[in-house]
Amino acid sequence: MRWPFVRTADYEKAVGTSEYALDQLAATRIVNDCLTDANLAVARRLTRALRACARYRKALAAEQRRADQLQRRLDNAVGLNITAVAHGETWQERREQKMRYDK
Repeated sequence: MRWPFVRTADYEKAVGTSEYALDQLAATRIVNDCLTDANLAVARRLTRALRACARYRKALAAEQRRADQLQRRLDNAVGLNITAVAHGETWQERREQKMRYDK
């Protein structure tokens, strides 16, 4: 079998095209590596933010439970949770309006 002859101009054109493609491939890999690093950094920051948010929500729930407990204790100490107070909470709905000119 005889190898095909390639003209010098065609050979140089093919080599130039392949070198350009290799340069583009190397540049693309560099950009992809940079983007991957940036994406990993963003993912780490997002993970930290989500963990902080979970901690804050947990702390908020604990403070709300504590405030509710303190409010219940205050109501018990002052006597606001007795039945008389519960029955009297709608007194404004049953109250008759007085006219200002009536004495």
